[in-house]
Order: sequence, then structure tokens, then C-alpha cells
Amino acid sequence: MAYGLMSRDNKASGCEDIIEMFRGVDTSEFPPFDSYNKPLEIGLWVLWVVKDVLQIESMTAEQISSISRDVMEVKLTTESITRAFARAGDRIDTYRSGGELYFRIMKSGREHLLSLANEGGVGVCYFTAGKRYTSKKLLTESILHDLKGELRIVDPYCGERTLDVLSSIKDRPVKFLTRTEKLRQAERTRFLRELKDFQSENPNIEFRDYLHEDIHDRYILSSTSLVILGHSIKDLGSKESFAVVLNETISSDVVRALRENFDRRWDQSYPI
Repeated sequence: MAYGLMSRDNKASGCEDIIEMFRGVDTSEFPPFDSYNKPLEIGLWVLWVVKDVLQIESMTAEQISSISRDVMEVKLTTESITRAFARAGDRIDTYRSGGELYFRIMKSGREHLLSLANEGGVGVCYFTAGKRYTSKKLLTESILHDLKGELRIVDPYCGERTLDVLSSIKDRPVKFLTRTEKLRQAERTRFLRELKDFQSENPNIEFRDYLHEDIHDRYILSSTSLVILGHSIKDLGSKESFAVVLNETISSDVVRALRENFDRRWDQSYPI
């Protein structure tokens, strides 16, 4: 039987066969499964193992879910896998066959897992100079979509491209702290005009203007992670830069201090 191309009648038995084969797989040469706790990374890990060890090129979300639940003892719904893979970009190849949706891991998917595991919870995204559109897409698909809970963002420089990026994360509350005095007058006028229209459609994203000089760095805080940005969001791709993603478990003291500073500055700032 060619897994990934099975009929509906063989679907259940195909899942059971894959699960039994997976139970005997030696995964010692792969990054530890426990390194990952998000549907995207868990799903990619399963696809990587079955492709390299079992020679199964592609799987459905149901098959991935079954392995995660029945073998690795981590509950993962088919819906969460499908949603995560829809945002996975070139890390996943997707196609339909026999009425089923199949997923196959790509080279960038393996590189993504290695970057997280090898650095012990540290991920790095590289933004190439001269590729503004690609950089904006990389930030949203590879970082922002994976962050959990309310986002606290500090970025002293804002622009219309900042709003383009934020429009992709309408599903959660965002507090954005900036300093409009940093902008040239014409740019500030354009930004404030666009912001008014943006806020009418995105009431969960709140901007505040901080009047003091003591904000310089650019970072994003979520419920589980800290993202350090080398450039302002509006300028990503204009020059070479990086974004470093730190798991809160390895930077808890820093994250705690940044949250306290953010909340203090937020209280001292003014709604835009």
C-alpha cells in the first residue's frame, strides 16, 4: 500500500498500520520530541520521522494526530494541525488526492525544527536586505502566527507597513507602544491618518504614544515568548537584520522585567 494515497475504505487500517510501525521507530537521531509544544512543530516532527525512517512521503492531519496521541501521548487535534500547516509557508507541501488533504515536510521545515532544538528554545529568523515583502511575510508566518495570548509590542518607529503586518493577527489583543516624535512630520501625519482607519476595523489592537526617551529597543512579548527585533517592523527588509525568538522558560527573569517595564510605560503613555 502506498501511504498518502490510500482510499477512504483503507483509511482506518492505514492509520493503525502506521501507528504500529511508528511504535518501533528509533528517533534518537532526531531532535527530541519534547523540544516542541506547538501544533506546527509537532506535526513537522512526525512528518520528518515517517519520511526519513518509514519512507512515507506524506500524511493526512488525522494520521499525524493519531501518532501524536497514541504513540507520543500528546493530544493534538486534526483541526489544530490543519490550521498550523495553513500558515507554514514553504515548510510544508500540500496536495489533495482521493478527496483527502496530504502534507509533506520540506527542507525548510526540517531547518525550522533544528533551529529551535539546537539552540535550546532559541529561534532565529534572518531578514534579507532588499526583500521587504518577503521579510514582512516571514515575520507574520514564522513568528507572529505562532505567538500565544496577548501581544505587547515596543517599537519606537511606526509606519503604514507596521499596520500591514498587524492586520494579519486580528485574532488576539495587541498593545503597541511607540513614540511618534521619532517620525518625520510627513511620515507621522500619514501614519496617524492610516491608523485611524485601521483602528476602526481592528479595535483589539491598541496603540499608545510614549513621550519619554527611554525606549530604544524593539521587542514583542507574548504569554510564552520574547521576540527581539533588530529593525523596526516598518523597515524589515530594508537592511540585513535578524529576529531572535526566546522561549520564556530560558529567559524568565528577562521576560518578567520587560513585562513590568512595559506595563509601567503603558500606564504613562497616551492613547493615539
